[in-house]
Amino acid sequence: MRNIILLLLIFMFGNITYSFDENTVLINDIKDINSIKAILYSKECQTKLETPEFKKIISEHKKDKNYTENYYAAQGGYKYFKNNYLKAYTTKMDLMYMYSLQEHNNLRLIYYYSILGNLKYVDILYNNYPNYPYYSRKYSKSGKLISSSYYPDKNNEIVFYNDGSNYKIILHK
Repeated sequence: MRNIILLLLIFMFGNITYSFDENTVLINDIKDINSIKAILYSKECQTKLETPEFKKIISEHKKDKNYTENYYAAQGGYKYFKNNYLKAYTTKMDLMYMYSLQEHNNLRLIYYYSILGNLKYVDILYNNYPNYPYYSRKYSKSGKLISSSYYPDKNNEIVFYNDGSNYKIILHK
């Protein structure tokens, strides 16, 4: 609901400042959104990854070798387990449908797995990560670009889908 109100205010008034906790993000107008989109979808952005490196990443991670342990750890709320960062994704009814795994020795990649440990997506993190701002691109296991996200700070995310024509602003708590 907050996201809808925020988008309506941006379209109605052009300038808006919204704050959450101690951080404040300024979105001057749609031009800022378009400049972020231009960075995310620059010439270097590949809408289909077919490199040998990406194919190797997919073949090495198509199945989480420790999916039973990682599933239970993520479901149990562990954020760090066996040198990996974990995050559970749940429905509104608190049923886990997916978890992400970020290897401690390679923080630039996040793997998203089904609850049975099958790879669904790969997030590639760019720019200043883990410092803000940074951006990421999410690819399917076939290499197709699904979305690009811009993180100006720890509480906010702007997600552009597919070719960038649709986006949403997410306020993280």
